[in-house]
Amino acid sequence: MSPSSVAFLFPGQGRIPDSLPTHEASFQPLLALTSQAGLELDAWIERNDTDRLTQTDAAQPALYLDSLSRDRTLKRKGWTPSCTAGHSLGEYAALTSAGVLEPTPCMRAVLERGRLMNPIRGAMAAIVKLEIETVRELCQGTDAVLANHNGRTQVVISGTQAAVDTVMKAASDAGGKAIPLKVSGPFHSPLMQPAQDELAGVLESLEFASPSIFVISGVSGRTEMSGGVLKELLCRQITAMVRWVDVMNELERLGIETAIEVGSGDVLTRLGKRSGSSVRFMTYQEALDESL
Repeated sequence: MSPSSVAFLFPGQGRIPDSLPTHEASFQPLLALTSQAGLELDAWIERNDTDRLTQTDAAQPALYLDSLSRDRTLKRKGWTPSCTAGHSLGEYAALTSAGVLEPTPCMRAVLERGRLMNPIRGAMAAIVKLEIETVRELCQGTDAVLANHNGRTQVVISGTQAAVDTVMKAASDAGGKAIPLKVSGPFHSPLMQPAQDELAGVLESLEFASPSIFVISGVSGRTEMSGGVLKELLCRQITAMVRWVDVMNELERLGIETAIEVGSGDVLTRLGKRSGSSVRFMTYQEALDESL
């Protein structure tokens, strides 16, 4: 596989990892940071404590660790990406993989991100079978906003519970299908502004290097090769819409042939396959099997 034709795609908050890389010495400083924050991630995973692990302050560092571990495994197996992108939280792993952020300071930022976002309550829902402009119109006059543009007819909305419920009903009446998401907060909405403002101070203190490979930002939907621009975009990310359709279009523009979902699930793989893209989308396990 030509290294110029491979992209690593990192998913956002979703599935709980089956394990953490506790056996790898290089991950010990990151695991120590989670322990210092009062998070017993490995114990919670061993006990399958889903109630605790799905809370934002625990889910985000656990997923960041899982993503980094899978990233390193794929690279050891011979997969060399020329491009990375991440969906929401996944951008932190994407930036680490591309050499923009070092793992330890990035983990500190992820821990703060989860801590700041955790207490903000709201709801999110996926709206399918309707195009983005239709969903945008349904949100008008409510506190709900567009949070993710994941596909031509898949949009995620975010806001207060009442506003999301209103738009879900309107979407169903308009011929769409509304699916509530199992999250505790209104991610990528203005309700997250207090968390974004505080996190910006943390991110401003970090050094963002220029990427060693292409990085596609989920905030701009474009390839960004400046560390300063990537920092500015990440500072706005918590309230900004995830432009995943634009990210997938950019993969084609860059000539990417294969995009690997660097996570335990297949959400990004399924979105890619449904998009009609010429890119071949693969799960992590499929990539491992092919590298043997």
